[in-house]
Amino acid sequence: MSRRRLIGATWCMRLAVAILVLVTGSACSTVAVTGPPVAADDELPSTEPAPPSAPPTSVLDGIFTEAQAARGRAAYDAHCAECHGEELGGGEMAPGLTGVAFRFRWRGLKVADIYDSVQSTMPPEEPATLGDQPYIDIVAFLLSANGYPTGDRELAADSRLLEGVAVERMPP
Repeated sequence: MSRRRLIGATWCMRLAVAILVLVTGSACSTVAVTGPPVAADDELPSTEPAPPSAPPTSVLDGIFTEAQAARGRAAYDAHCAECHGEELGGGEMAPGLTGVAFRFRWRGLKVADIYDSVQSTMPPEEPATLGDQPYIDIVAFLLSANGYPTGDRELAADSRLLEGVAVERMPP
């Protein structure tokens, strides 16, 4: 750097310090002029919303509650038991809904497939007439009756979410 530039830069810095002293009243308080202290990254409050809990990906993740399965049992008793039996064993015209019959029918598919099938075909004389909540409660009951674990949140009749939940075999 040339001597002229060095002298100019030094003069410029002295001028800036002099202005800071004049504005703040003393050279020691120049920090206040530069702005508030900045906290370390780990001390800053997060401005981003917390990520939502990951949606379940398997029927083994506890995707329904005991209360929902109980409501499903009541809806099943009122609308399904006449054909499928009180113990879900099936009848002359209706398949069983537990054990091997259930596992064989739904294994490898999605909970959305169960919901869509029940909602669009049952009861046979009036399909799709119960409303979303009774149908999804019945699905929760069917899963419960087949030994799948309960969880702390209810299964929702949301096709997008149900499409992401696989029907898997229960561990031995």
